[in-house]
Amino acid sequence: MKGADDCYRLLDAGEEQKLEQIGPFRVARQAAQAHWPKLDPQPWREVDAVHHRASSGGGRWSYHRELPESWPVRCGPLQFHVKLTDFGHIGLFPEQMDNWRWLEKLAADDVNALNLFGYTGGSTLAAARGGARATHVDASRGVVSWARDNAVLNGLGEAPIRWIVEDVFKYLRRETKRGARYQGLALDPPSFGRGPSGQVWKIDKDLIPLLWLAKPMLQPLRFVLLSCHTPGYTPICLANALHLVFDLPLDEIERGEMLAPYRGALALPSGSFARWPAAQPA
Repeated sequence: MKGADDCYRLLDAGEEQKLEQIGPFRVARQAAQAHWPKLDPQPWREVDAVHHRASSGGGRWSYHRELPESWPVRCGPLQFHVKLTDFGHIGLFPEQMDNWRWLEKLAADDVNALNLFGYTGGSTLAAARGGARATHVDASRGVVSWARDNAVLNGLGEAPIRWIVEDVFKYLRRETKRGARYQGLALDPPSFGRGPSGQVWKIDKDLIPLLWLAKPMLQPLRFVLLSCHTPGYTPICLANALHLVFDLPLDEIERGEMLAPYRGALALPSGSFARWPAAQPA
């Protein structure tokens, strides 16, 4: 096996593709931001699976050898069950590794942490590792089940995590009526999505109303992380949103590109983030 460890590594990127070693298997996927030549053609010849995007959305994988339906891999401080989905996702976002470490340091046992659009649970598990009581919300029952399996994989099967399958707006409105309180918020909203009852999410019209809806229940606010993979939502855009909605000083909001390092000083830009507070506790 090539690279038969249990870790994730980005091997190369270029020509709008990325080559990833995911434990014992090597896959190639799209990377629209990689507008430069590939560094070395040789590793690309040893790929196990390649994702091909369809013009209508989604896509398919072509396999050069048989792969299991799922396998575990370590990515930074966490472990994940990897699955190759039709959309080209694998169940983890390596560019979030620094954010997970940041969340774990800020989480504490007196914090209720809310993770919206929780997907397979990276931010939820980071908060739980820090000691927080976490609430994980996603509209897809399948990915919430996937996240729960990841919790078990990380030894957090008995951690105080609430797993919620629901549209985020519907959940926040119900929590507001209940007078619920959270002290930490993490969210990585998609460009477009649908809730379990067909509710449509569009980031350009729904992100700011969602933040306003969440604001009253964040009492007192201890931390907030907003990340995004939508083109045009730059780090400054996200920081401005947190500043204006949550009344946070701009100079206390850390912002930047999410990066996946792969060779020396090179890195693959993979979305934007803004988070507060910028200074981590000692």
